[in-house]
Amino acid sequence: MSENEELEEYDECVVCKKITSYKKTDNIVFRSGYIEGVGQLCFICNQTRKMHKTGSYEMNPEWTRYGGKS
Repeated sequence: MSENEELEEYDECVVCKKITSYKKTDNIVFRSGYIEGVGQLCFICNQTRKMHKTGSYEMNPEWTRYGGKS
């Protein structure tokens, strides 16, 4: 299996186009950051969406270690 074929198996973030940790065949019920009718978000884009949704813009150290901007 080539590298391209392997990468194609994983969903990409619909916002930033980074490869996510979810395979295209994974059930959407078990995915974090999946928006029905839109697609999969990566961890950072999903956290940003949650911040906008809740109105909480304080930097959360729990997710900054995953690449969140401080």
